[in-house]
Amino acid sequence: MSVYASNQALASSTDNRPQTRADAHPKAVAKAAVTSGPSFAQSTSQSGPIFDSAAHSCKPCCKPGPPARPNPTLPDPLYGKQSNEVLAQGLLDKYNAFKPWYAATVTPQHISRMARQPLTGNAEHDANIKLARELLKRPELMQALDRNGETGALDKSLSKEDISKFIFSSNPLKLQDDKQLAQNVLNNFNALKGPWWSANRNAIDINTFAKLASRPLVGHEATDNITQLAKEIMARSELKGSMDNTFGFLRDGKITRNDLYRLLR
Repeated sequence: MSVYASNQALASSTDNRPQTRADAHPKAVAKAAVTSGPSFAQSTSQSGPIFDSAAHSCKPCCKPGPPARPNPTLPDPLYGKQSNEVLAQGLLDKYNAFKPWYAATVTPQHISRMARQPLTGNAEHDANIKLARELLKRPELMQALDRNGETGALDKSLSKEDISKFIFSSNPLKLQDDKQLAQNVLNNFNALKGPWWSANRNAIDINTFAKLASRPLVGHEATDNITQLAKEIMARSELKGSMDNTFGFLRDGKITRNDLYRLLR
């Protein structure tokens, strides 16, 4: 065989072998180099998100949002569900915190001033602010605490005695304002004026309230309602006089329906 033929045969056998191109992509080279079978290695050069179910976690896609902001219209959980008596006791316990040193008693203005203050982060002071805010949400309670212990009139003074009187009163009518109480008298006019054959069959004798208020509760709803009404009227001497007549010199000791209508206007 000639040298030319031998070289041609060698070249032909060499060309038939698989060749690895020098400019092949590195990934292709790496893929060809590894053994067969599953691979759990992740490519560090991948730019998009990985959706491998084995590596999936709820944390990135199910992350909870920020906590809900408190609704300022909702009652404060510390005071919103407390009874009027408990709130009144809280005011009595913190009386000096609400009363300036120069004032004789706590006034509605002092409570309003406390309620307008921003929360400070001081637990004790913030409790007073929240108490004041809850008190202002209950105007009927504020009026009841403001009543003068002798006359029942609103005098812009919440003394310790007035607050204590409210706390210890079990009368369900103590939160009614004067007009509500007068309406209650009008609604029960016939029961208060006495039987049709009595001398005052067209009016309520002013002294009737004292007589009815002195009797004990008996457990009969209709009877006890009248007794409680009379007790509350006796605790408000100013209202009792106004029901007779707004002007003292015209009072005759009798309360007519017209007197009540006039008061309720």
